[in-house]
Amino acid sequence: MTSAFVLAAWVALAQAQAPAPAAPAVATTAVRREAVILSAVENMYSGPDASKDVKSQALLGQVVGIVDEKDGFVRIETPDRYRGWVPVAALFPYADPAAPRYARRGTVADVTALMANLYRDPSVTTARPKARAPLGTRLEVNAAAVLPDGAEADRWIAVRLPTGEGAYVQRGDVRIGDAAAARVPGTGSDLVATARRFLGVPYLWGGMSFHGVDCSGLVSRVYAVNDIDLLRDADIQFTDPRGRAVERSALQPGDLLFFGTKKITHVGIYVDAGRFISATTYQTPVVREDSLDDPHWVPLFRGARRMPAATSR
Repeated sequence: MTSAFVLAAWVALAQAQAPAPAAPAVATTAVRREAVILSAVENMYSGPDASKDVKSQALLGQVVGIVDEKDGFVRIETPDRYRGWVPVAALFPYADPAAPRYARRGTVADVTALMANLYRDPSVTTARPKARAPLGTRLEVNAAAVLPDGAEADRWIAVRLPTGEGAYVQRGDVRIGDAAAARVPGTGSDLVATARRFLGVPYLWGGMSFHGVDCSGLVSRVYAVNDIDLLRDADIQFTDPRGRAVERSALQPGDLLFFGTKKITHVGIYVDAGRFISATTYQTPVVREDSLDDPHWVPLFRGARRMPAATSR
């Protein structure tokens, strides 16, 4: 089945399920088209071709904007306003602007594990996982689902995937809540604790998950998990008007540290006692903890920024 056919089929299905719109009396303003990401981690390419370089990644359940379509690819804009091209089969488009968006209402399960396995049955042994959900994914809880006989109700949660399929996730991998509940930004210590969970994860240009991250991908993911919005690239994070410049002597856990020569090319998260965590290719290409006094980093350090919600506790 071709990608174009898949997209056409999805659009046709969505349009068939949506009520026929009344003819407008006057011209209306164009509404931003949106879609939901169907796979755990989806590469976003610089062009409509999988041989192009990877700019970033979109994650399961993210509702993204549709910017353009070409040659079986769709150019999307993620919640952090980053743009890139993904295969058309990677997402489901919302034909109706008023249709409910995934995990935007009702009871939700926020993934707290670095990567949660989602099973077809409430069992880790009967079959391989049908899907995976990276840290920070928000899943819809299927409150109407009844667990099969013998299933441990205190261990499993029934969820609904963006495809509409049902699945089960272990309670220890998620935090249950209300999608409409107020967001509570994490503190500096929360940010450091989240960053430490990525220690040892391989460096991957454009990466945004446990499979691999780059420096700004790590920082933006850590902040997003703690309900603090942050843009994607290190140089943009450095010039973010919300950030307050911080002297090295006044650094607090969770502050952003920036590095580069002629321009900002690297970012990390301050831990304490002159140490920071970052995804780096220096010596060992992994997420690791380094010292600001390391001879490699001393000449590259360009300053620090503190986001309003990231205060130590």
